Amino acid sequence: MKKHFYITFLLLLLPVYIHAQTTREEFFSDDRHMGGIYQQYIYVETPITPAPAGYKPFYISHYGRHGSRWLSSPDTYNSPFTILATAHDAGKLTVFGESLFERVRTAAEDAYKRYGDLSELGVIEHRAIAERMFYTFPEVFSTKKSRECNIYSRSTTVPRCILSMAANNERLKELNPEINIKREATDRNNYLNNAYGSSNRDSVNTVATDFLKKNINVEQFISRVFTDPVYAEENVTSPVSFINDLYAIAADLQDIQGLDITMDDVFTKEELFILWQASNMKRYILFTGQVAKDSSRLLLRNILDCAGEAIKGNNISADLRFGHDSYISPLLALMDINGVIRKESDIEKIYTVWSDFKVSPMGSNLQLIFYRNGRTGDVIVKVLHCEKEAEIPVETDIPGFYHWKDVEAYYREKLDK
Repeated sequence: MKKHFYITFLLLLLPVYIHAQTTREEFFSDDRHMGGIYQQYIYVETPITPAPAGYKPFYISHYGRHGSRWLSSPDTYNSPFTILATAHDAGKLTVFGESLFERVRTAAEDAYKRYGDLSELGVIEHRAIAERMFYTFPEVFSTKKSRECNIYSRSTTVPRCILSMAANNERLKELNPEINIKREATDRNNYLNNAYGSSNRDSVNTVATDFLKKNINVEQFISRVFTDPVYAEENVTSPVSFINDLYAIAADLQDIQGLDITMDDVFTKEELFILWQASNMKRYILFTGQVAKDSSRLLLRNILDCAGEAIKGNNISADLRFGHDSYISPLLALMDINGVIRKESDIEKIYTVWSDFKVSPMGSNLQLIFYRNGRTGDVIVKVLHCEKEAEIPVETDIPGFYHWKDVEAYYREKLDK
């Protein structure tokens, strides 16, 4: 019987590890994947395993990344714009270069003083996530028969996170005005904030830059933009940074509504794949490292503690948290959601074990859905990552669910090490 259980457990994990992998074909199957962490939130309806007889959802623990936004650094827009504007004035741009200059100018003007701000699409994403949560787990948000639905919602103090929280909460209140929501955006909730700072970012950036220098034909790209190679050599002091900034602008366009421009012709498909790999490997090295995972220990402990209080009966129906990719990604790594901490020493193969557009696109979220058996009091939990059923390295005998006592014991032991 025990042998049969482990075989069943491994079979359950197999589709997840296949899902976690990425192939070239999958990357090219949707143009939005090139955005990486800037990919807009893509919801595809997938089946949710129904709960065993006698179990009903009563509590949700959630962490969500803010929704779609403008690029956060003015330099990402201004640096390539200045280079192109200077070359335009000097008459050193090709026909393609002139077209690129106009499009970068449009993007830069649109982003002016909106750096890092939540876009209209970001609001739409979080309203939709909240709505699906409400209708998928109606028992959690019900106020029928005098039941109270109390939600504790908090975000970092960054405006895009606050507005993401507001979009979520507003939609829940529209669907059921009787829901009570306590909202906070304060630095006292330090478990929501990025605690690992700029840990080894310089060395990681060097790894990515070296990868690009090796794999991107920089001279060929520069020749498509500038008519004079000598001028380009003298005025584009860091061609790789120039190309990377253009890639970031192109990647983020999908997050901004109302801009009548496209940059689909700026890079070849192969160049996009290489540029994405460089960006993806930076996130993998940063977010799966021990320093980053350790920075999420407070957040995981808060998730466990709040769940314990809800199970004991503190009258909280949902704990909703809103922050950044730099926190949800390490949290997923710490919890080993869908096997995201698999190791790959060959940087050119990192994309096969880690895809940032799967791990943390705009609006990415982790939801733990708690169910209680009304007769026995037993509690089980379902794990959702971006609203799809996910796996954790905890043994289970209920496909699609875990016994909470086993989940809590596993993660408490991890935190105590």
